[in-house]
Order: sequence, then C-alpha cells, then structure tokens
Amino acid sequence: MNHISKEKIEELKALLTKTKSELKEEIESLEKTPEMGNDVNSGDEETDETSAFGAQLGMEMPIKDRLARVEEALRKMEDGSYGICEKCSGNIEGEILDIDPESELCKECKLKLRG
Repeated sequence: MNHISKEKIEELKALLTKTKSELKEEIESLEKTPEMGNDVNSGDEETDETSAFGAQLGMEMPIKDRLARVEEALRKMEDGSYGICEKCSGNIEGEILDIDPESELCKECKLKLRG
C-alpha cells in the first residue's frame, strides 16, 4: 500500500464507499420485483413471468459480483494490502486504480489474462 499516497487512498476509499452504497441500492431495487402470479389461467403469462425473473436474476448477479470486489478493495485498504496484484504480488499501477479502483490485478497480469 505504501506505493499509493495517503491522499490517493482516501480519495479512492470515498469513491469505493459511494459505489458500494449505489450497488446496494441497485440490488435492493432489483430484489423488489412483483411476485409471480398464482393464477394458472394462462401458460403464456406464467412463461413471461418466469422469463422476467430470469432476466432480473441475470442483471443482479454482475452487480453482486462487483459489490463483492468493491467490499474486498475496502477491506484491503483497512489491512494495508490495497494496490497489490493478487497474481504477481507487484504493485497495481495508479492509472489502473484510477480507472478501476477495485482492480485486483496489475496492468501486466491483466494483459496476460486477456491473452
């Protein structure tokens, strides 16, 4: 963590905290979906409701995954391991953290991963 200034850490921490709050609100609103109907009048209607539920779940999972990454970045800030690449243990470049504050990989490892 010492390769990142205290001021930069505070700036990124504020950004991550705001992002965390926004993601939680987004998840909450997605989870407030209307219940599927109990009426069995129309098979098409039930299929539509099932499709809508599947689509909603499909939107929710990436948001939950990002929330987990944001929470992990905040935890790392607390324990002093923020900004360390999980793959090579090198420093994650400041330009990467500016673009993606919850990044777990340095530029070189990201490029290797993309192949």
